[in-house]
Amino acid sequence: MFSGPDTIAVGIVKKVYRFSDRPLPLVSEVGGKGLSLMSLFQAGFPVPNGFILSPEFFSTWIERVKAAPAWKEFAAGDPAVCQSVCRQLKNDAQSFVCSAAQKATLTDELHHLEKNACLAVRSSAPEEDQALSSFAGLYRTILGVLPGEIEAALRSVFTACLDPRVVAYKRARGFDHTQLHCAIVVQEQLAGDVSGVGFSVNPLTHNVDEVVFEANWGLGETVVSGAVSPDRFVVNKPTRTIVSRRLGHKESSVVLGESGGTRQWEDPRHDVMSLTDGQLQALTEAAIAIERHYAGPMDIEWTFSGGRLYLLQARPITTNAHVS
Repeated sequence: MFSGPDTIAVGIVKKVYRFSDRPLPLVSEVGGKGLSLMSLFQAGFPVPNGFILSPEFFSTWIERVKAAPAWKEFAAGDPAVCQSVCRQLKNDAQSFVCSAAQKATLTDELHHLEKNACLAVRSSAPEEDQALSSFAGLYRTILGVLPGEIEAALRSVFTACLDPRVVAYKRARGFDHTQLHCAIVVQEQLAGDVSGVGFSVNPLTHNVDEVVFEANWGLGETVVSGAVSPDRFVVNKPTRTIVSRRLGHKESSVVLGESGGTRQWEDPRHDVMSLTDGQLQALTEAAIAIERHYAGPMDIEWTFSGGRLYLLQARPITTNAHVS
């Protein structure tokens, strides 16, 4: 059912990559998140369809940022002025608009997705989702984007690359903060009934025979951000037996808004386990297959929508992986 990673293309640069495009592009063209999604999609995993806008798509925006008066101070990397310089560059970039060619490209790509589908718009920088670094919570993700609002969402995600927290994190880990090679993933948005994260190796005990899942009602943002105490499940991989269940408080949930965007609400099912045994079985099989696909322990994001499991992200487990 699942195949291994495809070969990587060299020397081919495009403005847009659909999840189905072969061979796989370089990580510099689609970022860590985008490359992982393409690989999963092409291997037959249940990934919502989408496309990735490469740094080449944003070349004119990048050129305008680097032509701004504040860029020289930004490039110098002086921590004393980082906040003010980043704020100036971000404010300038808020006025950027898509060209006629960019708009035509977006219109064409959206036609290949579900008609009138809400969208998830996420950053995908080359250094994101690497085994030795975790940019979780630093870059921008916008959920429930209506097709007519995609330009504003792209602008918001693009300007997040200029956030002082991102710059500081890059510099602290030896990344070049002047390289604005941020790709953006545009993906069909699912109305998740229950969502969360999973770890193909127990990140607390390092037991390679255990897979751990954390879940909450609605979309997975409350679990990913650590905003709630989620339900926690541990499953033995060799036997597929459930080792433990822990009921979380699940203080709040995030769901899609009726007119786009998301809204937070208090789901009354605080005392109900969010995952059934059958769903845990499906998640366990998926986690094992993803670990095999990447030949290493993985941190995954997932959702059940309409009774079906979908995978939203997979990245190597880092020491910064959040576990409740």
